[in-house]
Amino acid sequence: MVIRKSQSNRPVAVDLFAGAGGMGLGFEQAGFDVVAAVEIDPVHCAVHKFNFPGTVMIPLSVEGLSGFQIRMAAGMGDAPVDCVFGGAPCQGFSLIGQRILEDPRNKLVLDFVRIVKELDARLKR
Repeated sequence: MVIRKSQSNRPVAVDLFAGAGGMGLGFEQAGFDVVAAVEIDPVHCAVHKFNFPGTVMIPLSVEGLSGFQIRMAAGMGDAPVDCVFGGAPCQGFSLIGQRILEDPRNKLVLDFVRIVKELDARLKR
């Protein structure tokens, strides 16, 4: 297996709920090497692949996805992850919308936290 490392000495990041990559672009511009992105929507996956050909796209839901699976798909091995970021669905929490607290997407925030823990994202500073 080939272990994919950061392209330079830049900190390594993983993008969850990646969409077309807007937040990933911001992290790249802030100096991170975004090595993997997770997105369930096929259209957003295609746009993300076009916009960020150097980032491994994982076209799955975070629900049931493990940190190990992300590492394997991205070819990272046990290389350290500096940051896990993402824009989890907020429709069920938002005061602007209908704020349906029983919206099943609300529990995806817990999967986000679980993946951060599984990837053992380290803090800088």
